[in-house]
Amino acid sequence: MARALLGPALIGLLLLVAPAWAQAPGEVLARAQELLDGGRAEEAIALLEPLARGRRADPQALLLLSTGRFMTGDVERGRRDLDRALELDPGLRQGWLNRAALDLSEQRYAEALAAFERARELDPAAPENDLNVGVVKLLQGDLEAATRLFGAYLARLPAAAEAHYLVATNYAMAGYTGLALQPLGRAIALDERVRLRARTDPNFSALASHPRFQELLATDGYRPPPEAHRAERRYEMAYSDSDGRLLEAVVDALRLAGRHRLVEVTADWALVWADMRIKITNDAEGKGLVSLSAPAGAFTPAAWQERSEAFFRQVAVQLTTRGG
Repeated sequence: MARALLGPALIGLLLLVAPAWAQAPGEVLARAQELLDGGRAEEAIALLEPLARGRRADPQALLLLSTGRFMTGDVERGRRDLDRALELDPGLRQGWLNRAALDLSEQRYAEALAAFERARELDPAAPENDLNVGVVKLLQGDLEAATRLFGAYLARLPAAAEAHYLVATNYAMAGYTGLALQPLGRAIALDERVRLRARTDPNFSALASHPRFQELLATDGYRPPPEAHRAERRYEMAYSDSDGRLLEAVVDALRLAGRHRLVEVTADWALVWADMRIKITNDAEGKGLVSLSAPAGAFTPAAWQERSEAFFRQVAVQLTTRGG
């Protein structure tokens, strides 16, 4: 079951219910939203407070101000600002979603359900309605209703990795570890980067020793489509998760090229995502194998040839500095 959450942890709970952020009108409110999105809550609060005072307080400003207070851990003032925003403008759908998240964090499930139902009334077609109500039903112990609602949600978004992941993490959060595995597996199949996210999601901590969960985290099932660009190169230095020199060489080669990277490491392989997908593993002879792939439209054939060869050369240079 969910535990009572306070302060910044409340913001994490909002991610479980697929919020639909409102567009803040006006230059000041838009700037405040940017600051909140960037984690600069105190600056946003200072900007918003003049708009949230007195009898002519702006409900959108109060809504954003409440979010800023939650981010800084000031839950009580955040609650007051949120309630005032909804009092002034009951049509703030995001306000009802935030109110529901706050109620969920305090295990006030009946109140959370009522807030989610208000949000549904304001936008009956929003696909996250079924997910949100399903979360409450799950935490209330009504597994049958929750499963039905989650199924309806996924039926509307069958190819959305994020949708399957949200269902999985909610099942796991509520202690239904077995039920979390199927949607998690589907989410990974739709977007393999979800696997990296699941490794650090505290909701999945209870699944750490589950064989199927371990299998999902250890398996790289991705296969580039036939039309994708591909290239590979072998190096004398083997890949090992305990001796990270080959992986470090790959990451540094990307860094020197100014490429953004996201890294996932296991005992048998590592993946690095940049402007191409890079897999580091060992071949049958125990030599390090670096495999590249990219969608067909990402490069022309000539550009791919140039990009991949330059990358392989830079990896070799980096390995030389590491004794490889």
